[in-house]
Amino acid sequence: MGEDRGTVIPAKKSRLSGFSRRKFIAASGLGAAGILSAFYFGSITPSETSQSQSPAFEEVILNKFAKSIQVGGPGKDGIPPIDNPKYLAVGEANKILTDEDVVFGLEHGGVVRAYPQIVMVWHEIVNENINGERISITYCPLTGSAVGFKGLSKVNGEPLTFGTSGNLVNSNLLMYDRQSDSNWPQILGTAINGLNKGITLNHLPVVWTTWGLWKEVHPDTQVLSTDTGFVKIYGYDPYGSYTQDPANNYYYRNPAIYFPVLYSNDRFHRKKVVTGVMHKGSYLAIPKGEFSSIQVANATLGGDPIVAIYDGGLDTTRVFLRRAAGRELNFQISGTKVTDIETGSDWSLKGEALSGRLSGTKLTAVKSFDVMWFAWFAFFPSTLVYG
Repeated sequence: MGEDRGTVIPAKKSRLSGFSRRKFIAASGLGAAGILSAFYFGSITPSETSQSQSPAFEEVILNKFAKSIQVGGPGKDGIPPIDNPKYLAVGEANKILTDEDVVFGLEHGGVVRAYPQIVMVWHEIVNENINGERISITYCPLTGSAVGFKGLSKVNGEPLTFGTSGNLVNSNLLMYDRQSDSNWPQILGTAINGLNKGITLNHLPVVWTTWGLWKEVHPDTQVLSTDTGFVKIYGYDPYGSYTQDPANNYYYRNPAIYFPVLYSNDRFHRKKVVTGVMHKGSYLAIPKGEFSSIQVANATLGGDPIVAIYDGGLDTTRVFLRRAAGRELNFQISGTKVTDIETGSDWSLKGEALSGRLSGTKLTAVKSFDVMWFAWFAFFPSTLVYG
């Protein structure tokens, strides 16, 4: 495929309502069938979201997000971030995790770590120091998005660290930075108010996978410990679980959403997982389940050629610019290998040429992460959809 395979989807308006996350957590044993499943604040047109490189446009959109901030229930840092994380070896982690448990995997600066969902659901943010570099690993259970960030405050140039504001935008975690108290929706990764308004964080890829898959690929991984300094019921998820049992997945697979969103669309089940791709003010949603059988797709986004590659070993999709050595490449599956048509070089699932004329060449990663469809569309209603 040499061009975008997707469509710009028209949005539909729906009703406005609200729901306290504190009330939800308190009543987490109940089903959600009686709660309104879609909300609407006002129109964000596709043309507005497709011009994010325009400073005037950015101001308009950021202001719309800022005006749509909703109280989520717990107060500021009522969901407490972890600032001094401790880690376990694989053997110790096996005592608290099953192979089916969800983890968020990070490879950064030569360090490999896994962040169990059973811990992150109670904290949502881990402020890290890896080789002297400040980074933050974030997770929003309401939108099913795990993203890593790093960045500097424009106020004083210091590395940013984050807390949970207790509020939401588009049902998504609204972080605040401790340097200026500016607010940052996690999916957007840009400050929508405060002294850091308009600053976009650098993205660090975090892999949503299972403990069994991650430790198979990374047997020496470190694992975030349940020894956090807080008393939490680790192993119990107040939002349900990722099992197939309908009685125990009342949020993650139920179509109901509990907080207002700016834009909604019913092309997919609201909680369907897509790989959201962001590049130069353009957006693409790749349905995760369907793409596992496609494995490799060439496309363009934001005027640049990209390739999406499915990694079955971790059940994740990675996205790269498909340019190397000054030329545009097209990729295909050849047996069990990923090869480019132009040079016949073999490539790893991480975008590195393993053999052939381009051996040693690395593709540039494009920002992407798994997220629920309703949340991706709420932020980016001009999104293209692969398929």
